[in-house]
Amino acid sequence: MSDSTHQPLPQRQFTHLRGPLGLSHLPSAAADLILLGDLTGRYATGSYSRLSSDGRTVLLREDRQGAAEHGHRITAAIACHVARAGGTIDQLTQLLLHPEHEGGRHARSIELRSGQPRALDYIRRVWASASETVSSTRALGSRHDAYEVLTLLRDRIETTPWRVERGRTALRVLRAHLNFAEIAGGPLHHASERQTAEEAGISRTTLRAVYDTVLKPGGWLRRLRVGHGREGSTWYLALGSAPIHGTPALLSRLWTTQFPPRPGT
Repeated sequence: MSDSTHQPLPQRQFTHLRGPLGLSHLPSAAADLILLGDLTGRYATGSYSRLSSDGRTVLLREDRQGAAEHGHRITAAIACHVARAGGTIDQLTQLLLHPEHEGGRHARSIELRSGQPRALDYIRRVWASASETVSSTRALGSRHDAYEVLTLLRDRIETTPWRVERGRTALRVLRAHLNFAEIAGGPLHHASERQTAEEAGISRTTLRAVYDTVLKPGGWLRRLRVGHGREGSTWYLALGSAPIHGTPALLSRLWTTQFPPRPGT
């Protein structure tokens, strides 16, 4: 595809199919997200609602606020994909600001509304966060291993019988953490209490109760580091305590390559 077929933004040319990181060098899911946007609605969950100031009631956001949050999540996911593939901020900028890339709509709307310097500053902040997330995430041996483990996690979560209201709430929380893990590229991921509560559509009080009474004791989630301020906590998403048959090799690899050692071991 030639650059001449597009109308470039001022002082910027787009070479998104050239160099070491074209779309062909990214996973198909990442390329689809960049080209087509969030067709499945994965990143919309929680974008159009928020917790009230009392931390108990879920309120709807205005359409513009919800769209902005949704767009930011898409942008952050793309940035993580680019960082994980060994890309640069310049390559991310080219991908996001290309006029035919639906996944870059949020960044381009900032440029249109507030100017190119503001858009570039936004992309720099997203890139810094994505780079930190990816560098602190201990990747599995290969991308295939990562998808295999995350697929196993999703299957395990969705097929577990979650009884009574608290169990169903725990399922919503696990689905939220699984979304974060998929963005991070493995079971080790970052998530703040606010992000998780909004993603799951519950209050922070309910979230803490589910962590303490269901998910942590049940072996589903382990908090490795507590976050402070806007920094999310570091979490490890596991398969629960009940025995799982038929996957010993995968579980062995998952433990030895991903699971952080317990203190004193």
